Amino acid sequence: MNRTEHYSLRHQRQAGFSLIEVLVAVTIIALMTGAVGYAVFEFFGEAQRDKATTEIETFKGAVMMYKMKQGKLPNESDFPRCLLEPRAYVDKDKVTDGQLLDPWGNPYIYEKRGSEFEIKSLGADGIPGGEGENADVSSKKQSQ
Repeated sequence: MNRTEHYSLRHQRQAGFSLIEVLVAVTIIALMTGAVGYAVFEFFGEAQRDKATTEIETFKGAVMMYKMKQGKLPNESDFPRCLLEPRAYVDKDKVTDGQLLDPWGNPYIYEKRGSEFEIKSLGADGIPGGEGENADVSSKKQSQ
């Protein structure tokens, strides 16, 4: 065997990665993906709450426009249909099956008490109260 053949065989045996090297690389990638995924998921929850806050402010403005035009607040039973007929105060694409849905797919709640009203989302869990992503978002809390 001449020197060139010996070098060629040795080089061929050393080409590629060992199983341990591949496993270490996959483990590092998995750990980094998990860490980044956790951080992104946390920001996703905040983005959903921000979206709910913005939508509630939009709907609050639409109710105020309705009040200016009609001279009264809409009744609870008329919400959200009152914001679409006879004149659209909100985009019709915001309404799904006759309801305004929050970012988590739950209907926004409209409550009228005399001359005051509140629009709220019950958060990710759809249950009153809660903390973090499950906390309620309300038009009353935003204006204080």
